[in-house]
Amino acid sequence: MTKAASPTISAVWDDPLAGGLRKIPLQERSRTMVQHVLDTAAELVHDLGFEAVVASPTLLLDATGVSRGSFYAFFETPERVLDELAFRQIKLSVTDLENAMRQRAGRKWTEIVDVLVDYYVEEHRIPLIRELWVRQNLTRRVRELDQLAITDLASLTHREFRLYSPQFAKLRELNCAVAIHSLERLCQFAFGEAPTGNPAIIGEARHMLTTYFADFADT
Repeated sequence: MTKAASPTISAVWDDPLAGGLRKIPLQERSRTMVQHVLDTAAELVHDLGFEAVVASPTLLLDATGVSRGSFYAFFETPERVLDELAFRQIKLSVTDLENAMRQRAGRKWTEIVDVLVDYYVEEHRIPLIRELWVRQNLTRRVRELDQLAITDLASLTHREFRLYSPQFAKLRELNCAVAIHSLERLCQFAFGEAPTGNPAIIGEARHMLTTYFADFADT
């Protein structure tokens, strides 16, 4: 049994069907199969690259060993499999960053910057992230999901800064969104040629965000 329905991106962005699935696998066997397809796709993207996976209608199907009927019951195309991979990573990022913010000591506002930069750096060391985000192999659907997720992250970041109220009374969610978008672009720059990230660029990113937020602090 499956739950079918495909929401638009304008709906709640983290709806289970907002990524690449045609329907939600409810049976354990179906969930295992879907996860196997996703794991195989991640390996192929790492080994062969995004373009090789989406260019061939049979490469991923053959690699999974899943029947054609089972595959297409949950994914329209190999590209939608990669959409689902990216979608799950986006959801994980939001959850992990929220947890990281919650666990910080909280004595200095600069810890917020450290949490953001440290998480983005570690995330970009994942091969799948570099292939999709650094090389900009993102479909329009995933780009829209990413934008909506950044809006949530901006709201989260803003709430964290407001804990130091009234020091950051001038700071707005828009300012936080600008910072996160900038950090994402800087990570693309830092990891463009270096799988572990260029330390100098990462250092500049940390400095730039710290300076940027400091401008909103009432001293």
